[in-house]
Amino acid sequence: MKKGIVVVILYGVILFLAFLFREPLLIWLDYSDFSQLPLMFFLAIFFAVIPVIPFTVFAGLMGVKYGVWIGATINWIGSVGAAVIFFVLARHFFVQQFQAYIARYQKVKKFDYIISQHAFIAVLFSRLIPIVPSPVINIYSGLSTMQFRIYFMATAIGQIPAMIVFAYLGNQLFSSVHSFTLGISVYAGFVFMMMVLYRFWYKLSQRKVQDAE
Repeated sequence: MKKGIVVVILYGVILFLAFLFREPLLIWLDYSDFSQLPLMFFLAIFFAVIPVIPFTVFAGLMGVKYGVWIGATINWIGSVGAAVIFFVLARHFFVQQFQAYIARYQKVKKFDYIISQHAFIAVLFSRLIPIVPSPVINIYSGLSTMQFRIYFMATAIGQIPAMIVFAYLGNQLFSSVHSFTLGISVYAGFVFMMMVLYRFWYKLSQRKVQDAE
């Protein structure tokens, strides 16, 4: 509850600052200088690792500044890059600290069987639908025996839809309310469909385990 209040306040402050400095912000967004792309790639990874501003806000701004496809590419590199960083840190550097962090999330224990038997599917579904917070999955995967190759491929594929949607919604926010609303509706429908498929697959896999026992 407290975390939700903090997030709402943070978004409110960002929106207030965006309104306060709307003129220079709009000028910057309208100036699609491709020489700034290396900086944007760095900032995408930085904000995905350390959310000084929410990554979704940054991802939307990239859609406004560079368009849907380049913006989505920046977002994708940021999210995948952050996922790789967390995985490496959890596996090789801050094992005990991250184990204590993960212990606070009971829901992640549901992934024990899936990760041990179907690591690719577990990570893929966690990227496509908000089952467990992304940093938790990154760290949990690093602490597990999962192969990095499987983790990277599942993350790289699973992050594509959300990163395109964030860029699209940002791109449409200032131009078409109808397209913005349509984008949200389509993505919500996609997430719902993925949740249904995940639940069906999870129950089926659990049934197979029970039958095997």
